[in-house]
Amino acid sequence: MDKLKLGVFELTSCGGCALNILFLYERLFDILEFYDIAEFHMATSQRGREKLDVALVTGSVSTQRDLEVVKDARNRAEYLIALGTCATHGGVQGSIEGSVKEGLRKIYGDMKGPSKVLEPRAVVEHVPVDFAIPGCPYDKDEVFQVLMDIARGVEPVTKDYPVCLECKLNEYECVLLKRGVPCLGPVTLGGCNAKCPSIGLGCIGCRGLVPDPNIPGLVEVLKNIIPEEDIVRKLKTFVRW
Repeated sequence: MDKLKLGVFELTSCGGCALNILFLYERLFDILEFYDIAEFHMATSQRGREKLDVALVTGSVSTQRDLEVVKDARNRAEYLIALGTCATHGGVQGSIEGSVKEGLRKIYGDMKGPSKVLEPRAVVEHVPVDFAIPGCPYDKDEVFQVLMDIARGVEPVTKDYPVCLECKLNEYECVLLKRGVPCLGPVTLGGCNAKCPSIGLGCIGCRGLVPDPNIPGLVEVLKNIIPEEDIVRKLKTFVRW
């Protein structure tokens, strides 16, 4: 059986989402049974212009170079996956209020950089995406399962439930209602297996919002715990409103 061609493309980000692929460790060899890596700057100097079966794109579109890379990935790939919250929602840089260009101009003046700066936006706002895996970073088990599903001809399952459901399935104590810990679990997309609540921390919303989130209801609960301005900041940390 011919292997599928896989490419990993890195846009503006901390680099953690691309590095997280390497942290699959021994499961990376399972993936390599089905895929040949045609391009992955963090792992290999190999470059190519061939068509790809699957492209993983990490980071947000924040420069002209990013825009060119993501358009190239879309044109070359049969199946494109936005990987990580920067790619799916814009991430921290995408949630910045005000103009990034104006901020850079105030700090650096009119000095020109190596690439034209754009207002940071998610990959999904620039090109059609076949699947999205949010998270900062995303859950390694999730990307492994998605790649294996595609290799076997199975359409990956899209998550549409909140982190709260995973807390209930794991029988974790509700940190929001039982402990008074600020938590965005009721409105945040699940898929992380409620990692933060599992150790007594509140969900920080790094996977973005569920469809039709009940923001007003959550705000009413959080207002009894933290100031309203802090609630707004929490909700805007990873998602541009």
